[in-house]
Amino acid sequence: MGKKSKEGKRKGKKIRKGRKHESVKMWKMYEVKGNTVERKRAFCPRCGAGVVLGKHGNRVYCGKCGYTEFK
Repeated sequence: MGKKSKEGKRKGKKIRKGRKHESVKMWKMYEVKGNTVERKRAFCPRCGAGVVLGKHGNRVYCGKCGYTEFK
């Protein structure tokens, strides 16, 4: 019997793959013009006001109920 290879084992801190999750910045969803506040994104028609639809390449998506609108 030969010696066991230790190449597969890694010591130290684990290297993270991909990007870190970024929290939702609500100040990016609104714009102040004079005395009025303007929404940049639409609200979900199923969930109602307060739940903003996420913008993706070819669709808008609600993360709460799964509602999707394709462009």
